[in-house]
Amino acid sequence: MLKKFKPILLSVSTLGVGYFFAQRELNINLGIFDTFYYHLYKYSPHYAVQFMKVLSYQNILWKQDLLTQEQNLNDQIKLKNQLGLASGFDNDGSFVVTLQNLGFGFIEVGSITAQKNIRFSEDLNTYAVKNDSIEYLSEIPQMGILQSKAVLTSLRRNYSIKIPVGVSIMPSEEIYKYTPYLIENDISNVTRELCTVADFLVLNLVSSQRTSKLYSDIVTNNTDVIKKMIQSIQITQIEEIGLQAALEHEIKNQLKGDNLISEYLSTTQLGLKQNLVAPLYIKVSSNLQKTILDFLLKEANGNQIQGIILQKDINQNDLEYNKTLKQVRQQLPKSCNLISVGGIKTKEQFQERLMNGADACQIFSSFIAKGPHVIKDILL
Repeated sequence: MLKKFKPILLSVSTLGVGYFFAQRELNINLGIFDTFYYHLYKYSPHYAVQFMKVLSYQNILWKQDLLTQEQNLNDQIKLKNQLGLASGFDNDGSFVVTLQNLGFGFIEVGSITAQKNIRFSEDLNTYAVKNDSIEYLSEIPQMGILQSKAVLTSLRRNYSIKIPVGVSIMPSEEIYKYTPYLIENDISNVTRELCTVADFLVLNLVSSQRTSKLYSDIVTNNTDVIKKMIQSIQITQIEEIGLQAALEHEIKNQLKGDNLISEYLSTTQLGLKQNLVAPLYIKVSSNLQKTILDFLLKEANGNQIQGIILQKDINQNDLEYNKTLKQVRQQLPKSCNLISVGGIKTKEQFQERLMNGADACQIFSSFIAKGPHVIKDILL
């Protein structure tokens, strides 16, 4: 029994000592935390990660005093830091909530579906490290709408941070696998529930550990399906946000006539200009087909989408990815933002992404597995 609780006792003891020093703003050698973390990880990866979560949440690793330069993305999203946090594998949002105070410029939660996938194993307490990142040994369920709303509400209530919080959405697996003709309605449902609590929306077109190969075959390589999803998101946002804002605008300015309201709501671009609807970003893999890239460029030029999030393919090295990033940036209109995500392990890699055309970057919440020193190095 004592052996079972040994990792917990060690974590609590070290945490108490660290908190004591942090409250007195003493100069703590992060090597102490690093050494303890890696020894604890060998004994129990789960407890090691939980230990890091507590350290991060309590701001024990360092006193946050970031000298950041504010970046304005298209007058839509104001970033105090060009490095953002993506939940990645985070099935319940706990890692995002844990890491929210570390100094990120923006946070992306999800991916979120209208129907939570319940066929996966619920045993999520076993971690493994692959390529310096956390991965579950079992498959991961997608976050449902109610669960994601709770996470977003928690982030909103944290008044110590005033940063943009967005949601990544995708069609439910049951929909695209068995009834793909209902994808448009499925996306509309999840958009309707979340667009009022999000600063930006991300349509996730990247196949991952959560999705099967069918997702690529049915969704991500089909421009007709992508177009329908984009239109569904736009229309739903206008219905949920634009109409209410337009009516308030009419009352405030004593406008008369249905034609003025119709004109006010006629384009997504006008809604974006008035900050009525959340900007829409499309997340794609860096190995995307040319037909998909050409389609997205057309949508960007028409201001149907406001940004592209280019996720590094695991089979690409940094040189290949940076070349792709630069090529995409050169083809995008200036009005369309480009965000880089995936494979960022050092501050040097982060800076390289910015130099090659990225307006901002993201790292996944799994970076917590790299230990205290690495976390501080990449953020400060």
